[in-house]
Amino acid sequence: MFLEIKDLKKFYGEKENRICVLKGVNLSIEEGSIVVILGPSGSGKSTILNIIGGLEVPDNGTILINGKKIDNMKASNLGKYRRDMIGFIFQSYNLIPNLTVKENIELCQKLGDKAIDIDEVIDLLGLTEHKNKFPRYLSGGQQQRTAIARAIVKNPKLLLCDEPTGALDYETSKETLRLLEVVRKKYGTTILMVTHNEAIGKMADKILKISGGEIAKEIVVENPLSVDEIEW
Repeated sequence: MFLEIKDLKKFYGEKENRICVLKGVNLSIEEGSIVVILGPSGSGKSTILNIIGGLEVPDNGTILINGKKIDNMKASNLGKYRRDMIGFIFQSYNLIPNLTVKENIELCQKLGDKAIDIDEVIDLLGLTEHKNKFPRYLSGGQQQRTAIARAIVKNPKLLLCDEPTGALDYETSKETLRLLEVVRKKYGTTILMVTHNEAIGKMADKILKISGGEIAKEIVVENPLSVDEIEW
C-alpha cells in the first residue's frame, strides 16, 4: 500500500477550548490512484491533507507513505520529505507575482532530483504561449494551470489537491480536472483531492466521505468516469 493512515487524531486549542478536529481517521491509498475526500467545510478534510503533506503535526496516529513513517519525523527530515515526495495544489494559486509563468515553475523544478523537463510540463499544461507572462495577465484557469505545472514539475509521488476547482467556473473546473487526469496517466502520480463537490468523486478510484472528523463512508469505484462523462 502506498499510503496508510491509522487512528489519526488532531486537536486545536487548549483546556476548555480544546477541539477534536480528527477523531481517529483510518484510510489507505494505492499507488497511482485518484482518491477524493468529500465533506463539508469544517469536517477535517483539509487538516488531513496538511498532516499528510507535513505542514501540520498529528496528535496521535501512524502515517506510512511509501514505507516511510512520517508522523514523528524531525523538521529537517520533513523538509526533505516534502521536497522529494509531495506536490501541493491549493484553491488559491499562490503564484509569485513578480515572476513569469516559467520562472514560477522553475522555482519548484530546482527542488527535485528527478524533475521533469520544464518545457515538457509547460507544453502539457497548455502554457507555451503564456510562459513569459506575469500572473496578473493570466485568467483564473491559466493561473491554476501554472500552479499545477509548478506542483508536478519536480515529479512528486503524491499530489495533494485542496479544493483545486473551488475558485473556478464550470468550464475551467472541468479543464483543471482533465489536466489532473492527464498528469496521473502520464507520470503515474498518486492524487489525493479534497472537495465538497460530489460530482468530482465520480472520477476517483476511491471516495472517502468525511463527517465530523471521521470517515463516515468509504466507496471503491469500480468504473471511474472520465471528466467529460460526468454529469455536473
